[in-house]
Amino acid sequence: MKQLLVQIHPSNFPSNEDALNIYEDIQTFYDACCENMKINDSKKFRRRKISPRESPTSVVDSVVQFHVRQKWPWLDGYLRPLCPDKLTSGKVLAPLVAYQCINCRGAIAHGKRPSLIYSWDNVVSMVNHSIMDVLEMHGGYKTIVDRKVEDIKVEIIKNGPVISFSFIPTTSFARDHSESIVKSRIKKHHYCMIIGWKLTEYGEVWLVQSYNGCEILHVPVGHSDIEEIIIFPKNNFLSVTWQQGPYYDIDMSNFRAWHQYEELSLILKSHELEELAEVFGERPFHEVISERIRFVIRDKKKNAHSRSCFIDRLKWDRHSKVWHVVMKFIDRGSNPLLDEDMD
Repeated sequence: MKQLLVQIHPSNFPSNEDALNIYEDIQTFYDACCENMKINDSKKFRRRKISPRESPTSVVDSVVQFHVRQKWPWLDGYLRPLCPDKLTSGKVLAPLVAYQCINCRGAIAHGKRPSLIYSWDNVVSMVNHSIMDVLEMHGGYKTIVDRKVEDIKVEIIKNGPVISFSFIPTTSFARDHSESIVKSRIKKHHYCMIIGWKLTEYGEVWLVQSYNGCEILHVPVGHSDIEEIIIFPKNNFLSVTWQQGPYYDIDMSNFRAWHQYEELSLILKSHELEELAEVFGERPFHEVISERIRFVIRDKKKNAHSRSCFIDRLKWDRHSKVWHVVMKFIDRGSNPLLDEDMD
């Protein structure tokens, strides 16, 4: 389909009156297919496994367009932190883009938009440091070099946004996107986050998130050195907490689908109930229950997995000498990174 659209473009047949109509019909069909893909891709990309006979690149060859929101819908329009003013220096751009990528991948691990993120203060603290410096502080980084387009696509589909360290915007590109390009980085390395790709009537382009969130740039594949050096976090950020507490830490291994539960029932011994009571400080349980005091259940083995809730019921079982605690979740659930999502 990619090759067909390029080959039948009306500009290739200036003397053929039917060329435009044929092209528009096929373009309409293509757009309808892409729209259908957006509906189905979230489930397909999230759970698809590569068979022993199937290479990652053979899978991605069939994907004509991809946006991270197809697999992780909560990333649609999500970009944090944002800078308070228009940037004038690449010394700030490097840590800003690095932390934006970390926060996006953290949101993937968390399974929803996080309420606890790396902020603008973190960016300021790393001014004059490179993207590699920032990522090294947070678990390290990996690279893809020498324009390996298919490898870049596989990484985005499997794990999320990546950073181009090598993108060099031209003067004309910077003029067309003056709000999104740091002036001092024209014709120099302008670090940017790639969030997908698509096929246009002029060919394939990378979808690049502008550092200020004002637009998604289209950078042609193979142009401006954008694929020359690609950097991305090594860390999956499952051990990082992405939600504000207070926290009640518990091993959730026996509650496999708890991310979508409406409520959670626990059987606690007296000493375990005391641990839960510590979450609320000096407040007595009758007050905690009547006022529906919010707290966060956090997976002890995967801190990124957490949800907000309150205690709905508390009952003592005199025969078994245990406490029955029912907690109701106050969020809409989450779709966090699971073991089967990783290699």
